[in-house]
Amino acid sequence: MREWGGFLLALLAALGLWYSLRERAPVVERVVSVPLRVVGLEGEWLAEGVPKEVLLRLRGPAHLVEGTPPVSAYLDLSGVEGPFAREVRVAVPQGVEVREVRPARVEGRVEAILTRTLPVEVLSQGAWVRLEPALVQARGPRSQVEEAVAAVGLDLGGESVALSAFGPRGPLPGVELFPKAVRILARETPLFRKEVPLVLKPPAGLRVLEYTPRSVEVVGPREALEALEGVEASPQGGFRPGEVAGPFRLALPPGVRTLGPVSGRVRLALE
Repeated sequence: MREWGGFLLALLAALGLWYSLRERAPVVERVVSVPLRVVGLEGEWLAEGVPKEVLLRLRGPAHLVEGTPPVSAYLDLSGVEGPFAREVRVAVPQGVEVREVRPARVEGRVEAILTRTLPVEVLSQGAWVRLEPALVQARGPRSQVEEAVAAVGLDLGGESVALSAFGPRGPLPGVELFPKAVRILARETPLFRKEVPLVLKPPAGLRVLEYTPRSVEVVGPREALEALEGVEASPQGGFRPGEVAGPFRLALPPGVRTLGPVSGRVRLALE
């Protein structure tokens, strides 16, 4: 029995000492950054304009304020749809005073979440790229997703290209893409189209009276087409007096081709 009495006296003394030290703990003031949680939104809704963190200036006993204080900040958006302006609420331990909240009030907008499909556009200098996939899913606030027209990426020469959602006025940071990148399957030299004259040069002793077609459409690299002023042609069966009809042989520079076989008709006479 005496042992129990001694134990209780020691316990009471320890509690008294702890309480005395607690009461005499220094009071400090400090600024902490805490995440701002959004509560009250259910289902497919999203709050825009809400900062990720808020700054709190706290004052209280050092053992409660220093280190990682057990405080939290939240924004209650229960029943909100459309524009809102709400006060930031803060939960702190007893004995801690909140001297300042920055920002103390948040203005934003609650919107429904929308998902839709966007085409992929990859910008590449001097090459045409084949990629996979050609379509991605865009998800985010309805107003931004409805404005999006394409998922755009810049080819930097790697195996994949990161994408961002773009609208007529520029990027849409609130729209998330799935997947966020596309895979480059191949890079090919871009081809351009140009219509050039057909030039017939019969051998000596023959002259051209008339022929059709007078021009042909070709495709090829830009540099090759810029230097191409005409294409020399001849009947597949060769030049001879009279009228010759059928496929034409064309003298095309490397990398340049026609969109299909070229047939024509030429009338020649002896000089």
